[in-house]
Amino acid sequence: MTELALQKAATNHEQRHRLQAEREQAQAELLAAEAELAQAQAAVNAFRMQCRLKIGHLVDDYLELRAHKQALWTRLQLLQQAEEFGIPYDPDDPFWHGRDDIPLHDDLPADADLPDLPDLGGGRDRAAEKRLYRELARRFHPDRAANGIERAYMTAMMSAVNVAYQQQDVAALRDLADELDPTAVRELAALDGRELRRLHEQILRLQRRRRRARQQLAALQQENTTRLWRKAELLEADGRIWWEEVRDDLTALIHRRRAEIRELETAVARLGEVIGNP
Repeated sequence: MTELALQKAATNHEQRHRLQAEREQAQAELLAAEAELAQAQAAVNAFRMQCRLKIGHLVDDYLELRAHKQALWTRLQLLQQAEEFGIPYDPDDPFWHGRDDIPLHDDLPADADLPDLPDLGGGRDRAAEKRLYRELARRFHPDRAANGIERAYMTAMMSAVNVAYQQQDVAALRDLADELDPTAVRELAALDGRELRRLHEQILRLQRRRRRARQQLAALQQENTTRLWRKAELLEADGRIWWEEVRDDLTALIHRRRAEIRELETAVARLGEVIGNP
């Protein structure tokens, strides 16, 4: 074996050992991140079940009242516009189409403390699915390829993304999010040796899965149920019964909502009579 071949073999041996160590570290970091996420998810889900049993009916009532208030607020704003324009308000008239998304300026910050009970049934978050699809489409669109290797990879990935989205296979979309970025494919192609490329590819996938676990944990920590859970822990540590205090808060909010709705109903009826919209 020539000296050059020996040097190359030694270099590959060092790279292999280094990449193996990096893979072990990435694996350990991934396991730690996924364990932390699983523990937090289990705790929040258990607390969500408690919320459903203890205060679920009050949350449902409150959310229904909030939706009713929003509808009344929107109608009042449209009636006020009709009065300003000097024309009747007719929801079937194309003139008014697209004018019904009027934000409700609410002054009840306690809304943020409501648990996310509507998600208890495991409903699909279609908006999140669309965001994930768009993110993957941007990442793997073949027009962004820098060379033939990237184009072939991105074309195959984009096809898989489209199939998963059309079949509404969210699990497949999430798995595709863990695939290599096109730039990583180019970097892998430059490595000398199949085993080195395989090790580097494994490290990149492990790191991506760890980042996703951390992102999921961060999103979970921002959910209303998680914030309420933390509040409940503080109350329990202080010897207070969390759900009784939250129940009392919700009951007060419901009474306030009902009073607001009565005021809005009166305002809508009065303005409707003025402009001839019963």
